[in-house]
Order: sequence, then structure tokens, then C-alpha cells
Amino acid sequence: MTNKNYDDFISGISEAINKDISSEKERNRLQEKLLQLRKEKANIMIVGGTGVGKSSTINALFDTTDAKVGVGVDPETMSIDRYEFGNVILWDTPGLGHGVSEDERHKRNIIAKLNETDDSGSHHLIDLVLVVVDSSNRDMGTSYELIDLIIRNYSDKKRIIIGLNQCDMAMKGRFWNYKDNRPEPQLVDFLEKKVESIKRRISESNHIDIEPIYYSAGYTDGCEKQYPYNISKLYFLIIKNLKDTKALVVSHKKSTQAENFMRHDGMMDYEEESEGILKRAASTVFEKICEAASFVKDTVSSVFSSVGNFFSGWF
Repeated sequence: MTNKNYDDFISGISEAINKDISSEKERNRLQEKLLQLRKEKANIMIVGGTGVGKSSTINALFDTTDAKVGVGVDPETMSIDRYEFGNVILWDTPGLGHGVSEDERHKRNIIAKLNETDDSGSHHLIDLVLVVVDSSNRDMGTSYELIDLIIRNYSDKKRIIIGLNQCDMAMKGRFWNYKDNRPEPQLVDFLEKKVESIKRRISESNHIDIEPIYYSAGYTDGCEKQYPYNISKLYFLIIKNLKDTKALVVSHKKSTQAENFMRHDGMMDYEEESEGILKRAASTVFEKICEAASFVKDTVSSVFSSVGNFFSGWF
């Protein structure tokens, strides 16, 4: 389906306010609040070692066709690529594995970005961190080093996602059903054991629980193409772990490539829960509008009802 735009969502509320609210004073007050919400941005950092597929993951998840590409504005973070498309900003950090001195510099840059605050100065800029790991790599030393770095330096531990990419190659391509684009039971067992191993290692080292997921971002090699696998689950976790309106912002930039979000046997259906999360986030927008209004919520509810079905059939 075609993406619905966050700006369209806010515009729908704005039109309803102009139509249904008779008081000019109240209209102006609500429109001012909407202007603040319209400027809401979601900042996501993508980290991972060299060759883990960060770029392919970004392309599988998001509609990046209109992305503006830049770098960090501060000298200490200028090696971090910045992708801005609409209200979503992705910070793509350099992969580790280029040598000790280079890796140390990249680590300092990552820490600096994690500690950066937003324009208000009261919140951290980064809303969520996605750590991408290569499922086929048996030497997890660099990955654990990076995971530990993020956990130690990112204050909101609940907003860290660990994704095991290239799950189709976890056993060197064996037990992957290329026809149905999904893992066979032997590979599922292998991947689930790897997930449990990483989860246990993180718990023992950092005393927090993070449930990694495995997926494949897919690829195109000449005429050969493999579609992504489990991207719906990864996208769902991003939506689930973002705060309030940040979830709305990101949900409107989901890739328009429908085949990226195909369901597979053994996967839960995320549609109902995802829509529930987004509707709750939309309700938060409603609450924020109400905070700006001097009259009762029942009056404002007529405004919100005009966009109440905005998220039907989202996934």
C-alpha cells in the first residue's frame, strides 16, 4: 500500500480544527500546538561491523527515495552519515574492523553522537539504536564490543534493538528455502540458539535483557534478486520501541516495496498489534492537542474522529 505521510496526518487534524472549532482563539492555540507536532523528528542510529549489511537494511526498511544525504555537523561526528527523509533521520555509523586506531576514533564518534542532545537540550537526540550483526559470522568479538559500547553509553536501554542480518547465510546457505524465501527447521533451530546465546551473553555482561531477532535484508545481484525476510518483525520492533509521536513519524516512512513485508510461516501477524501501537501514539497526539485547549475533551474528540481510521490496514 502507499505510505501515508505524517504531514498528511497532522494536516488532517488541522483541517478538522478549522472546520469544527468556532472559537478563533482556540483554533489558533490548537494550530500552534500542531505546528510543534509537525516538526517532530525521529532520530535512529544504525551501527554494526564492516559488511554486516547496514545499507541494505536501511533500504529494506524505509522509503529512502527522497533521502537527503549529509554528514554530522560537528567535527567529532563528521564520519557519521546522515540520511534525512521527511521527519525521519538515520545516522549511519562507520563499521568497525578497519584497525585499532581507526576503530577507536569511530567509537569516540559514536559515543559523542549518543550523548548529543536535541534542540531543546533536555533530551538525547538519538531516539533508538539498531545494532546490525552478521548472522553468518561465528567470531562475535567485534559485535559484542560494539554492543557493550552502545549499552554503556546509551541511557535508554529499552530502545536498543539487535538484528542478526543475513540469516539466510548463517549456515553457509544450507537449509534456506530459496523458493519460499524462508529458513528450514534446521536453520531456524541454529538461529534461535544463536539468539539465545547473544541474549545470555548480554545479560551476563550488562545485566539487561535484549531479545535479538534474525532477518535478511535481501539483495540484488545482476538479474538475481532475493527478497527480504522478517523485515516486518524488525520494523514492528522499531515502531514498538519508539516513544509516542516518534512511532507515528517512522511508521509513515515504511518502504513502499510491498514484497519487503511479506509474511512467512512461523511469524506472528504484526498487523493488529502494530495498528494498536500507532493508534495509541495517535491518541497521545490527541492528548497533547487537548492540553492546548481550554475546553473539554469531548469537544476536541470530534476533531480527532475525522482521522481516527488513519492507520487501518497499515501493514
